[in-house]
Amino acid sequence: MTLAPDDNGAKQRFCRYRDALIHDWMKILAILGVVLVPLFLLLDYITMPEELLRRFAMYRGSVTLAVALLYILLRVTRPSRWSFIYGYIFSILVCGMIVLMTVDLGGFSSAYYAGLMLVIFPVNVLLPWRAIHSVFNGCLAVGLYVVADLLLGGPFTSQAIVNNLYFLLSSVVIVVAMSETRYRLIEREFHLRTELEDTNTVLEKSRADLKEARDRLWSEMEVAQRIQTALLPKNRRLGAYEAEATMLPAQEVGGDYYDFLETRHGEHWVAVGDVSGHGVESGLVMMMTQTTISSLVNDAPGRSPTEVFVQANRVIRENVSRLGGGQYMTLNIIRLDDDKLVVAGKHQDLLVWRALRGKVEILGNEGSWIGVVDDVRGATEDLEVPMTPGDCVLLFTDGATEAMNTAGQMFGQARLAEAFGRVAGKVPLREVIAALRDELALHQVKREDDLTFVLLARRA
Repeated sequence: MTLAPDDNGAKQRFCRYRDALIHDWMKILAILGVVLVPLFLLLDYITMPEELLRRFAMYRGSVTLAVALLYILLRVTRPSRWSFIYGYIFSILVCGMIVLMTVDLGGFSSAYYAGLMLVIFPVNVLLPWRAIHSVFNGCLAVGLYVVADLLLGGPFTSQAIVNNLYFLLSSVVIVVAMSETRYRLIEREFHLRTELEDTNTVLEKSRADLKEARDRLWSEMEVAQRIQTALLPKNRRLGAYEAEATMLPAQEVGGDYYDFLETRHGEHWVAVGDVSGHGVESGLVMMMTQTTISSLVNDAPGRSPTEVFVQANRVIRENVSRLGGGQYMTLNIIRLDDDKLVVAGKHQDLLVWRALRGKVEILGNEGSWIGVVDDVRGATEDLEVPMTPGDCVLLFTDGATEAMNTAGQMFGQARLAEAFGRVAGKVPLREVIAALRDELALHQVKREDDLTFVLLARRA
C-alpha cells in the first residue's frame, strides 16, 4: 500500500518519518562499524601474511577513527532529506578499506572480496531507503573493487573476475529486493497509522490517549493493543442496571470489543463483539464500530437494536471494503429497557442467572455477523430477554470458552455456565468477574486469545 500521489501533506510526513529512521539506524550502523572493523584484525592476524599485518592495522585504525567521527556527526546533527548520504559515506569508508586489502593480497585472485558482502548486506538491509539507493550503493562498492584491482591489483584471469563479480552482483540484486520490500512495509505501516489517526479525528475529534500510543509505539501490534484498551468504557450504572466488565488482552493483540452507552435521549445500550484478525486493521474496525453505534443510537430515540445493527453493518462493510481488508465481526447490540433486554446480532450465547430460581438459562444467539454482506435485513431480529430485580446476564468472548488445559480440552460454555451459577449472586459484581477469572485460570495453561466478561445486573 503506497501513499496517494496527490497527498502532498502525507508524503511530507512520511518523508520526515523515513529520514528520522535512516538517521537513527545510521547511528547503530556506525556503532557496529566502530566495534567490528578493528575486531576483524584478530582474523587478519590468523589468516594474513605477517608482512601485511601492520598495513592492515593502519587501514582498520584509520577507518575506525573515520566511522567514529561519522557517529559523532550523526549525534550532533538532526535528520534531514540528506541523511541517506551518511550511508554512502559509511560504504565508501569500509568498502574502500576492504578493496585496498584485496589489492595488497593480489587483486582479483584474492578471496578477500567476500568481505564486501559483509558491508553491502547490513548497509542496505538496515537502512530503510528506496531500492534505487541500494542499487547505487551496491554498485559503488563493486565499482570501487573493480577499478582499484584493475589499476593496482596483480595479474588475474578472466575466470576469477567473472566469478567474483557474479557473487558480488548477485548480492546486490538480493539486497535491492530486500530493501524495496522493507521500504514498502515501512510505508504501509506508516500509512495505516496515519489513516488511523485521521479516522479518529473525523469520527471523535481524536482520542488523546490513542495519539500518545501512536507517537510512542513502533510495532503495528503494539499500536493495535493500545487501541483495544483505549476504547474500553468504565464500569457504571446504566438506568435500572449495574454494568461491570473486564478485558484481558492476550500476548498477541486480538479483537475483543465492548461498550456502554447512555444517549442524550436517556436510553441505555451495551455492545459486545469480537473482530477477526489482529493488529492495526482490527483496531480500526473496532474504532469504526464504536463510533458508528454511538452515532446511530444518539441520532434518534426509539430505534430497535436490529435497526442499529443493520445500519452499523452497512457503514462498517463499506469502510472495510475501502481499506481492502477482509475483516468481519461477531457483535451483539443490546438496548437496556427497565424490564427487559432487547438483543440483536450474532455473538456468543447469553447466560442469564435468574435470581428467583437460582439457575442459569442459556439463550441461543441467532443472527448475522458484521461485515460479511452488504445488507443483513431479514438475517437478524430482536430477541427480548425479560429481566426482574436480581437477574444477572453474562456476556463473554470465545477467549473464555476456548481456553485450553494441558490435555487440549476447552473450558467450554457448559463449564462457564456452571461456574457462573455458583457465583452469580455475589455483590459487588466485580467479585463475580474475579471468581470467573480465577476459575478459568485454574483450567487454562496459557491465554492465547483476549478474554472479555461483561455483567449486567437488574438492580431496580
